[in-house]
Amino acid sequence: MRNLSLSLTSSSLATLFALIAACGGPSTKDVAMAKQARYSGDKLQIFAATKAAVESKYKLDKSDEAALGMQTSPKWYDYDGAISAGSDSNFAQVPDKAIRVVHVVKMLPDGDKWIVTDDPVLMRRVAGSPQPEKVDVKDPSIPGWATGQVDELQFSIYQALKQYEVKAPGGMAPAPAAPAAGSAAPAAGSAAPAAGSAAPAAQ
Repeated sequence: MRNLSLSLTSSSLATLFALIAACGGPSTKDVAMAKQARYSGDKLQIFAATKAAVESKYKLDKSDEAALGMQTSPKWYDYDGAISAGSDSNFAQVPDKAIRVVHVVKMLPDGDKWIVTDDPVLMRRVAGSPQPEKVDVKDPSIPGWATGQVDELQFSIYQALKQYEVKAPGGMAPAPAAPAAGSAAPAAGSAAPAAGSAAPAAQ
């Protein structure tokens, strides 16, 4: 019998793995609970647990215990979610429509409790332009894997902080509150390269 072989490109493999990960990822309800969660306890212990959860998935570029915030090292992904061959230092190799992701994680006060947020900075490669454009995570043109990254990280942090979670009467998580204005956190890594430069400044 003739042997048949199936050839998969790196792009199709990345898409397949992304679909598999999505199937086993947190549900919409899980993500909502994670985003609404409130935590109580020693703030430095909560910060340390948050940092460990983030570092289990991404390399950190900045971490500020005093400001209770951190951000991951910039990473470029092809539009389909595969890790790009290009980088900030090798911007010429970044393909059109690739997305640069920096996760900015903050602990914010909510009365005598804490909330933890991931407010990512996304930038997109534009063919023919010497610098990427900043895009909002809610932009409908952003591929699903990018928003999925945010949801998965938020849920991973939630799981790491379960021992600190405060439950409202009836066992439900408290209703979400708006973050306090002017809350301290590291500045987001959103610098873009100047015209003719190789890449956005690494944050």
